Amino acid sequence: MGVIAGIYLVKGKNQDLEDSLLKMMKIQAHRDSSEPINYIGENFAFGMANRHDFIFRSLDLNNILVSSPLVSGSAINSSGIHAFVDGIVLETPKHKKYFESKNPTFPLSTCSDIVAAAYEKWGLDFMNHLEGEFSCLVWDQKTQSVILARDPYCHKPIHYYFDGSKLLFSSEIKGILAEGSIVPEVDLQSLSDFLSLNSIPNPATIFKDIKQVSPGGMIIVTATGIKEHTYWYPRLCPDESMPLEDAIFQLTGKLRDAVRKRMVNEDTYCFLSGGLDSSAIISLAAELSNKPVHAISVGFEEEEQNELGDAAIMAKHVGAIHHQFVETPDSFFDILDLLVYHHDSPFTDTSAFPTFYAAKLANQLTNLILTGDGPDQTLGGSDHYVFALKHNLFSDRKKVHQMLFKPAAGLARIFNKSPKPSIFSKIERKLYRDSLSLPAHVLYELRSYFPEIVKRFICSEWLWNIHLKKSPYRYPESWFEEAKELDYVNKYLFADIKFYIPDILMIKVDRMCMAHGLETLSPFMDIPLSNFLNKLPGNYKIKVGTNNEVITKYILRKMCEGRFPGHTLTKKKQGFEIPVDKWLRQCGNKYLREILLDHRTLQRCYFKKKSIEQLVNTFIERKGDYFFPNPRGIVGLLTFELWHRKYID
Repeated sequence: MGVIAGIYLVKGKNQDLEDSLLKMMKIQAHRDSSEPINYIGENFAFGMANRHDFIFRSLDLNNILVSSPLVSGSAINSSGIHAFVDGIVLETPKHKKYFESKNPTFPLSTCSDIVAAAYEKWGLDFMNHLEGEFSCLVWDQKTQSVILARDPYCHKPIHYYFDGSKLLFSSEIKGILAEGSIVPEVDLQSLSDFLSLNSIPNPATIFKDIKQVSPGGMIIVTATGIKEHTYWYPRLCPDESMPLEDAIFQLTGKLRDAVRKRMVNEDTYCFLSGGLDSSAIISLAAELSNKPVHAISVGFEEEEQNELGDAAIMAKHVGAIHHQFVETPDSFFDILDLLVYHHDSPFTDTSAFPTFYAAKLANQLTNLILTGDGPDQTLGGSDHYVFALKHNLFSDRKKVHQMLFKPAAGLARIFNKSPKPSIFSKIERKLYRDSLSLPAHVLYELRSYFPEIVKRFICSEWLWNIHLKKSPYRYPESWFEEAKELDYVNKYLFADIKFYIPDILMIKVDRMCMAHGLETLSPFMDIPLSNFLNKLPGNYKIKVGTNNEVITKYILRKMCEGRFPGHTLTKKKQGFEIPVDKWLRQCGNKYLREILLDHRTLQRCYFKKKSIEQLVNTFIERKGDYFFPNPRGIVGLLTFELWHRKYID
């Protein structure tokens, strides 16, 4: 739970700041319904609502009273430092003891007090001395500085707009827009990046001139302007000499400690799918707790998407109190507009849908829950790693092959006018991919729901020219170049740590769970644990056997041997997904046609009218394949149009 928002006028004053702040906070009340704490000055207005802004684990949330008009961080107001927090600062009793031993005249009672005290002592290095899953604002009265900081994996959002004279910031973008002075516009470069990469790399957003604070970063705004500062960066330095047995021992201890730090409530609740990751978390939580932990599992009516049986086996194995829900979801199209509202952006990750319902149901029992998010990207659990290894996609491309395939691909394009499945289309796909020079481009082209052949087909000429002038693949190419000394596995994982975790995974988790005021904590993304994982060789994460079989998250599986029922270790990865192809066809494709083929959609000129019509009709007639039209690409087009209607029109 938590929301922060604010306005800082670097130049001038405004008498309406309080009214503007109230609007910014009110529109985000779904994140936290507690009474906001506001701090208003002549040229600034800051606000926070955070029911978890407390220190002691046994505190009853229902009895928290926020009645003081004083700003959070009042314990050291004599220094003119005030802090506001969205999320949870961990190990607060330890920090409280430390700071009060240094200054016993100022007792600390909140997480925000801890953040303010840390800033007073360590300045801009304060985030390196704290642990937690939070973003924060620090106001330094003496230097007239606003510091916006974000945790390393972006568990909590913080967006901002700065025009040189005014800073607006908010947990969610809708808070910035609620202030009323900004006319929202589409960032066309971000739109191009979204189509190719399935999301938008930080710090950009889909809105022109609205940015997000980067992972492990902060911005500092003063009368002289704005500057960025990075306090944490993922550095992968594999220790090839580390014995596997030692690595397993250390992983067990560090993951157990990560879980312990996040068991901050009297009762511990965990999401449990029955898969490897969530099972690892609940097994350690059960070991650490002096009473049964709670497991929450959500299934859907579609049998192929239901893992409740696996979850029940694991819950019984660890002695957890198991809460099972079988949800009959609303129409996919009925709920899609609401999901776009909470994202403030178009999206392609369809697991947002079950996450939204899981959070809704979990919130009936608790407002704080542990998740198993993270190891797919830090330990190599996703299918695209397996595909890349099996097909040797990491190897450098031979220049002689590129010289042959590039003109051949161009020739094939002359004969192939559409990416719709055909002999010519498949020939062009093969020749084009073989003509690409860099492995990063190949890998992310394969992951794209709009690979370049499709993107060129659907985009208007001017939007395609944006792609040509500034290729979205500049991002993965730069990540791979930065990690060029690493083994193939760690190189690919580094790219996902830089992009997939903060810009896809954590956006989904935060927005869908905070839509219901449900706070999540992710032990697998604990920083001491992450620093250890970054020292592991690639073959400890993904192991390729003698028969070319690929074992994902290998060290985690080894750690869990003897801890789980055998089936949990060997079951096929299912993921938290929906039958997207089936759901897109609801009501005889009626909604799909009404949104994507609507005159309002087609007249925007982002896309070619005839190309979009062919894409939709090919899908409806079941004449497509994985390449064209990709169902998740269709979700991207749908959510972009719904977003445009909600925020731009």
